[in-house]
Amino acid sequence: MAFAYEKRDFERVTLNTAVTLYYGSPLKEVEGVCINISDKGIGLELSYVVPIGTECHAKVHDGHQNRGPFQALIEIKHIEPLSKGRCRVGAAILEMF
Repeated sequence: MAFAYEKRDFERVTLNTAVTLYYGSPLKEVEGVCINISDKGIGLELSYVVPIGTECHAKVHDGHQNRGPFQALIEIKHIEPLSKGRCRVGAAILEMF
């Protein structure tokens, strides 16, 4: 669904960069792609379904050697199944590091 405008303080930025999520005990690691990000949310495509409500430490790798990855505490808000076990995830950014 497309909208003529967004009701956000900051526009959603489209990306296509690697992301790693860490969550649970024992610690689980899930690889994926960050497809977009805004000031309060992040869109991901993951290789594994992470349950709704799960808080994860996210590292978005931008490929630059001279600075570290963007890191944040996120909470999974919705999941959209894709083919081959993959899923599209929307998450709220709770805290940035």
